[in-house]
Amino acid sequence: MTSNIGKAILLLCLLFSGGLRGQTGYINPIELLQGKKKAVIPFHYQHNFILLDARLFGLFPVKLIFDTGAEHLILFKREYTDALQVPYDKRIPIMGSDLSREIYALIVRNALVQIEGLPARPNDLLVMEDNYFDLDEMVGAPIAGLIGGGFFKNFIVNIDYKKHKLVLIDPLQFEPPKDFISLPIHVKTNKPYVNAEANLLDGTDVQVDLLLDTGAGVPLLLHNNSNAALHLPDNYIRGKLGMGLGGFLEGFIGRIGKLSVGELEFPFVLTSFQDIDTSWLMDKDKFRNGLVGNQLLSRFNIYLDYTHSQMYLKPYSTKQQPFNLDRSGMIIVAYGAEFNQFVIKDVAENSPAQEAGIEGGDELVKIQGVPTHLFTLDAINTILQRKPGKSIRVVIRRDHKEIHKTFILRDLI
Repeated sequence: MTSNIGKAILLLCLLFSGGLRGQTGYINPIELLQGKKKAVIPFHYQHNFILLDARLFGLFPVKLIFDTGAEHLILFKREYTDALQVPYDKRIPIMGSDLSREIYALIVRNALVQIEGLPARPNDLLVMEDNYFDLDEMVGAPIAGLIGGGFFKNFIVNIDYKKHKLVLIDPLQFEPPKDFISLPIHVKTNKPYVNAEANLLDGTDVQVDLLLDTGAGVPLLLHNNSNAALHLPDNYIRGKLGMGLGGFLEGFIGRIGKLSVGELEFPFVLTSFQDIDTSWLMDKDKFRNGLVGNQLLSRFNIYLDYTHSQMYLKPYSTKQQPFNLDRSGMIIVAYGAEFNQFVIKDVAENSPAQEAGIEGGDELVKIQGVPTHLFTLDAINTILQRKPGKSIRVVIRRDHKEIHKTFILRDLI
């Protein structure tokens, strides 16, 4: 079964062709930790993203995505720096998330940034020349930018998805946890990678080099053209994988038979498939076969040791849970001051929502008899991921008229 547009999965893949002087330089753990063994940074986990509270220039409270797949500190919204008339050092090209389109950013030197849980410190800041994202609507929260994993590369970084906290640990004070699984990683341009094996549904086994990417809201993404043995399954959804720099990410969504990482195995992983620009395949520092995102990583308590190229993981549950996809076929975005108003951005062909007559541009007013302003975007998506056969009642608004619709959830792949 194929359809034109699958359920939107947010994916940030920020790839740079320029460098910043201060951001990726050495950060003294003793200085940042203020002599303590560790520092705790609380985070929000929303729409499969890690969101950190921060303050810019001592004035603006913002939310930043924590992204191990990026190096730098990036501001999506230029209005913050323009409002303060901050001088820009220079303009540099950045590769867009389709890995082919160049867009531009401006460098601000020594911008004062404070991450909650850490002291304020000056950092070089990459400011997008234009706001290329609609992330606020897609995540259901105001997103000002991101902080790359390279920012914390001189620390042991503990990501505790269950307790919603990042813990930065002085490497000299760190003892590897004994009850965790240890896996080797390799670090390229301050980004962590892991070797794995993808077993395709037809039995093909492919060795893959995968970026560990907390800036990706997917379980797994594979680049078809990075290895001749990689190919689409028979059953997939064609369309937009989500929103990235420079626009929607085009590709396919399907499943593979199994992903093996060391002693860990993940059956029938929901997988996004997207070609990568061929020039990246020729660069050893940029090459990868794909990435592992938060929908898989969030099943573990994780320690990343960049210095010793090691990762430690402990699953939160001994039972493997299936990787679920929306079963309605609707792509929904949030808007309004509280992000509690919802519009159906698009509808997959041959999906339950399309068969019920729901269209892109319809406003979602009620779901299961409850006004949608009482829900978050994540809560609505959870309803649409319920078991196949579940009847869903919605009220939509189209041309100022309210229309009642009903459809039955089913697996799209």
